[in-house]
Amino acid sequence: MDALSTEPDPAKPEVTLSPREQECLQWASLGKSSADIGTILSLSPRTVDSYIEKVCAKFRVRTRIEAVAAAVRQGLIDPG
Repeated sequence: MDALSTEPDPAKPEVTLSPREQECLQWASLGKSSADIGTILSLSPRTVDSYIEKVCAKFRVRTRIEAVAAAVRQGLIDPG
C-alpha cells in the first residue's frame, strides 16, 4: 500500500473520533489554523488545539498533518 492510499490499513486498529474532533480535523485538512477553526466553531484556539492533540494521541502521530492523513486513510474525513 502506498503512502497516499485511502484504503484502510488492516494492520492498524480503527480509531473513533468524537464529532467535535472530526469537525476540527476536517477544517484542519482544509488548511485552517486553530484560530480560524475556533472562529468557525465558536471555540478558543486552545480548545481547538486540545481536540487536535487528542486526535494525534488516538492515531499515535505527532502532527496535525499526520492526523489528517490517518483520518483520510480510515475514511473519517473527506480529503477535500
